[in-house]
Amino acid sequence: LRPGEWLGIWGFGGIGMSALLLARAIGARVAVADVVAEKLDAARALGAAAVIDARQGDAAQAMREATGGGVDVAIEALGLPETARNALRSLKKLGRMVQVGMPAGEHATVEMPWDLLYSSQAAIFGTRGMPAHRYPSLFALIEAGGLDLSPLIARRVKLSDASAELAAFDGPTPPGVAVITDFTA
Repeated sequence: LRPGEWLGIWGFGGIGMSALLLARAIGARVAVADVVAEKLDAARALGAAAVIDARQGDAAQAMREATGGGVDVAIEALGLPETARNALRSLKKLGRMVQVGMPAGEHATVEMPWDLLYSSQAAIFGTRGMPAHRYPSLFALIEAGGLDLSPLIARRVKLSDASAELAAFDGPTPPGVAVITDFTA
């Protein structure tokens, strides 16, 4: 992702919010799609240039329209077939899709519109996280004040509450992530 390019984020949980913060820090424009109004409000407050309520109509088309023809890079952050297809459909020609959300169980196999992949000359990448050799540049950006991750932290919880936080991943969650700060019993 380069300065001035459009990043489309599909799912505004911890991954999506992290992507928005980093994209804004490097000067990219961001569009966010989600189904939770509170998350769309948070995305707007953090500088998203466009927010798409994915419950309303054709979300991929809405993102293409909001960005003037599609995004340069789309991040699928949920691991769901519908958002994967929408991420691909939201790309402009020669766009790049990054599959970050972990597809599992019944969602592990995704039917994709390969004719669109072919005709748009898009590229799809899979990732499980940032490679370790890139950490120093990320830490340098944070240390220099170029990337503020504090908006990412929504809740501070006890270790004893961690299982409840994990269970919340089975449905829509509030914006931000929980951080364990109390390790006492």
